[in-house]
Amino acid sequence: MVNAVRHIHGLNESAFSTATGNEIHGNKVRDLITKFFYRDSHLCFHILLQVDGGETVFFQEFTDYAEYKEAFIGLQQARLKNNIIIAPKKNLATNTIVAKLA
Repeated sequence: MVNAVRHIHGLNESAFSTATGNEIHGNKVRDLITKFFYRDSHLCFHILLQVDGGETVFFQEFTDYAEYKEAFIGLQQARLKNNIIIAPKKNLATNTIVAKLA
């Protein structure tokens, strides 16, 4: 008997065009966290996965609430069904902009 594995992809192609993802089993995700913030007067959403061991992994950024909600529901289902979740290998901290002060 073959087990079907449904992959949930968290790669935002515009931000992570060259990144391949880490595979996380749904049962390893302890919590789903949403970070709400404004960027240039636009509301944005980050979905973060808190996995076994306490590590927090960036999943994807959204500017559209409907897309965010669809992905969040998909992640909830992936947790329940123990599906594979693909998260970007790049850490969120490596994508932050650092200003150099003179």
